[in-house]
Amino acid sequence: MAAKISSPIHKRVISTSIGIILVFSVAVGVLLNQLYVQNYSALYAADLVSAVPDIIRELRQDKPLKRKGDFIETQDTVTNPHYLSFICSKEQDIIWMSSEARKAKLDDICRHIPTDIPELDLVYYQESPYAVHTISGATHGIEEHFFVLRNVETQVEKFAILKRKTWFYVALLFVGATGLLYAASYWSFSPLRKLAGELNEIAESRREKLDEDYPPELEDVTDALNRMITLRKAQTQRYRHAMDDLAHSLKSRLAATNALLDDGTLERDIMSKRIVEQVSQMDDMVQYQLKRALLGQQGLMRENTLLQPQVDSLTGMFIKIYGDKPVEVITDFKRLSSLPLNKADLTELLGNLLENAFRYCISQVRIRTEESADSYLLIIEDDGPGVPETYRDSIFQRGVRADQLNPGTGIGLAVCDDIVQSYEGAISVVASDLEGAAFIMRFPKHR
Repeated sequence: MAAKISSPIHKRVISTSIGIILVFSVAVGVLLNQLYVQNYSALYAADLVSAVPDIIRELRQDKPLKRKGDFIETQDTVTNPHYLSFICSKEQDIIWMSSEARKAKLDDICRHIPTDIPELDLVYYQESPYAVHTISGATHGIEEHFFVLRNVETQVEKFAILKRKTWFYVALLFVGATGLLYAASYWSFSPLRKLAGELNEIAESRREKLDEDYPPELEDVTDALNRMITLRKAQTQRYRHAMDDLAHSLKSRLAATNALLDDGTLERDIMSKRIVEQVSQMDDMVQYQLKRALLGQQGLMRENTLLQPQVDSLTGMFIKIYGDKPVEVITDFKRLSSLPLNKADLTELLGNLLENAFRYCISQVRIRTEESADSYLLIIEDDGPGVPETYRDSIFQRGVRADQLNPGTGIGLAVCDDIVQSYEGAISVVASDLEGAAFIMRFPKHR
């Protein structure tokens, strides 16, 4: 199944970036147009400066002429043909115009030029654009305004074409930048798509963990996810083992309950009491296994537990289960009467080992403890056939059984190994002087 990136975050990144590019593109377009206008204005101003002497000379030549009303007639003089000069009164009447302006028939131009016009502006007269420039100090009167005009129709058309090209290239820049942005975002988010795909594969049990070839920015995330996946896997394994261990532990209690029900020599009250004891032990076992599955073996509380009561309860149960076999149980706890183990752990440990001892013994089971300088020892022996040397290391693995003839799950000894290891101890099996097997559990004194 193809992995997809979370749509909202991808859209937010793309939308924000496109908005930034759009604002930047518009700003560039406006800035370029302003630069074009300033460039044209500078060129026009520079050209006008070179034409001003001719305009002023024509103005001086006309001043001695007689007025006709308020209008000064001009003589024919050679001036710059691109510029049209006017002097307008406050009432926007023409006082004087250059010869080129008279040829252009701009008789009422003053009425189209505001008196407060800035030094350089654009006005339209008879649908033609004119650049208007005010020349300050060209007249002696304060109520007269000296204007210089130039027809800029060609320049306006060129500027319009240039403006369209500018916006076209700005739009092209925007589209190209947007495309590159989308490609960059697609490439940048590819590790996240890969991560989502691998997580889906893990959820579908097609992968055990994430790859390690992620960018440095995601290494902390992928490492944390891999740790979480490992913890989840361990948790699942603990639940699976706990259920297997629970089923294995309940089997003995159920067998003891069936033996009690089949025992016709017991009175009803005594039978009910012993069945209630078995049911209570089953409930404790269920709670213990569930807690162990949730917290792990290291999360359980440690305590000193007396051995004799636990051994008496368990041997009494197994004597009922294996009633057809006369078994002598020998205990020796004089040197060490208790062990620093959780009560449920000790019960589970003794239950699994004593069940094997009762199953394979001929007539004798021995349970004893010893203490050395740095550890406590719990030893359970029987006079059965023992464990072949080839199986003495592997029987503590789940599913491995030394005896292939009798029914079993191969879980009990693995549970014992888990419990002993949780106390940083070790379990082993050797030959007993009873000629059977001797299971030796060693628990360190200092944890």
